[in-house]
Amino acid sequence: MRSRGAGPGASDDGAPCEHDGMAIQDSRLIRAAGLSDAQAITGLLAQLGYPDEIANVSARLERLDTRQDTGVLVAEIDGQVTAVAAYQLMDLLERRQPQCRITTLVVRADARRRGLARGLLERIETVASERGCFRLEVTTQAHREDAASLYLALGFQERPRRLVKPLLSS
Repeated sequence: MRSRGAGPGASDDGAPCEHDGMAIQDSRLIRAAGLSDAQAITGLLAQLGYPDEIANVSARLERLDTRQDTGVLVAEIDGQVTAVAAYQLMDLLERRQPQCRITTLVVRADARRRGLARGLLERIETVASERGCFRLEVTTQAHREDAASLYLALGFQERPRRLVKPLLSS
């Protein structure tokens, strides 16, 4: 897969983390997702509430990789994929500039509160800025209070009205 969004400075190696009052060292990397990440991403999506088969996730990764307006990033700790984020750049009829919609963000349960979500969001923000986007947009379910708190802390503003209509064909 191509490396959109994983340019210079993609690694954050050896960043100390606080865990149970002890500083620990780990090796971190944020990079573009590849097909070899499908199994780990499938597990992460299941933790988010979207269980699926590895083959299906792999096919979607492959399809997304052919597009110029999407990206999928993963965060690794010590060589293991522990988080994933996906985004889509969208041209809007009513705006001169595109917007960037974060479509997926999940961190493995045992790796949360270590800065991975923040790192992925910062990388996406950089890509969006470089591509001329005027804003980032993300949605989260009401019961995901930790996610909403993170987004608010990072400068997102809540706009509570969102309407969706499921289509029978999906």
